[in-house]
Amino acid sequence: MFLVIMLSSTCFRVFGQTENEETPAQYFASLSAGFGMMYGGLGANLEVGAGHFSGYGGFGYAPETNDGNVNIPSSINYQIGLRYSFDIGNQFIYPRIGVGFGWVTNYYDQRIKNKSYDHSVEGATVHAGIQVYSGEGFVFSFDAGMGSKLAITNQNMHPHFYPFYIRPCIGVGYDVSRLFNQKTKKFKNDEINPFET
Repeated sequence: MFLVIMLSSTCFRVFGQTENEETPAQYFASLSAGFGMMYGGLGANLEVGAGHFSGYGGFGYAPETNDGNVNIPSSINYQIGLRYSFDIGNQFIYPRIGVGFGWVTNYYDQRIKNKSYDHSVEGATVHAGIQVYSGEGFVFSFDAGMGSKLAITNQNMHPHFYPFYIRPCIGVGYDVSRLFNQKTKKFKNDEINPFET
C-alpha cells in the first residue's frame, strides 16, 4: 500500500507540472524490458522516483523448464519494491540498492521427489547494482537480486529452497520522463537530475 501511494503521488507530480514552472523537474521515470526477479522472469519493469528514492513494479513470465527428469511449470509473476540511488558525481552511472517483494524464482530440488510442493517462490528480496544512462535517453540496468528461504512466504510449501539465492537482473529501457520534458533533449542529469539540491 505504501508503494502504491508513493508511486501515485510521484506520478501526479510528474503529470501535474506545467511548462511555466521555472524549477527543473526533479522526477525520473524509466520503462525497461529484461530478465530476472525484478522483471518477473522475462518481462517489464517501470521505475518512478524523485531525489534519491524510487519505486518500481515488474511483471513478467517464467517459461517452463526441466530439471533432470522433472518439468518445472511456467508462471506469471510480479515484483514491487523501493530503491535508493547514490550520487557519485557521474552524469551517466547511478549505483543503487533496494528491497522488493514478489516472485523470486521457480525451482525444484531432487530431495522433494514426488511430494507435493509449490514450484513458484515469492518473498522478500534485496538487490544491488547500477543504472547507466545514455545521452539519447536509453537506460541500461545491471543488478544482482538476492533471496533466501528465511524470507519467503509459505515456507512449508517450498521444501529445500536455497539458504541464499542470487541471480542477475539485466534490463534495457528508455528514460520516459523525457517525453514530459520537451523543452530540452538532454539526458537525465542535465535537466531531470534526481540528485540536485
